[in-house]
Amino acid sequence: MREVLGRRASLVESAQSQREWLARDFQALRGPTRWVDKGMEGAHYLRQHPLVLVGAGVVVLVVLRRPLVRGGWLRLIRRGFVLWRGFVTVRSVAMRLAR
Repeated sequence: MREVLGRRASLVESAQSQREWLARDFQALRGPTRWVDKGMEGAHYLRQHPLVLVGAGVVVLVVLRRPLVRGGWLRLIRRGFVLWRGFVTVRSVAMRLAR
């Protein structure tokens, strides 16, 4: 029985030193993992609110493109609508296949 208790005490001490070692080593990763967490939160938000991403894309298109010629706005709106419908269709098919 003493051997078992001695072995247990040794294992408990070893486990405690390993926990301290891990805590010390993982402390250095705390900063970089915060950045990863923020990125994951942003990705989750965009998955829940895809209109934000579409809106940002439209803004980028408008800002980067030269001023649109007459009738260009209608064409841009039509393209955006077609892209949005395509996205919705692909997403619904992917959801069905994931089930």
